[in-house]
Amino acid sequence: MSSRKFRPSSIPHFSAEAGGIGEFFTLSLSVEFIDDVPIYKSYIVRNPKSPDARNLREALEYLLRERPATDDDWAELTGVRFWGDDHLYAYLQDLYDYIYGDRKEPPESPDDAPPLGYGV
Repeated sequence: MSSRKFRPSSIPHFSAEAGGIGEFFTLSLSVEFIDDVPIYKSYIVRNPKSPDARNLREALEYLLRERPATDDDWAELTGVRFWGDDHLYAYLQDLYDYIYGDRKEPPESPDDAPPLGYGV
């Protein structure tokens, strides 16, 4: 749990006019659409020089490097609960590797129910 208050606006390009990734995180990675990641990957692959592709890469790199959000922060932002910071950042790493690396399958959405022993 982070002792500092997470500000989504601290994520690079969060509210940029062209290629703003705030909408991607709050909508595309929300509960309703998190399993549609392959659709977004296909857009990035077709448009690798677009502001969307560049800004998403920079935002994910920032999140993975700085780890500014807790799983609670992420749940508040997207409605998706990862049941721990390590699970959140493992998912974001897998997402990065899927979109920009050599991961073949999209990362799996977290379970709706907490894992056994969570919060104990």
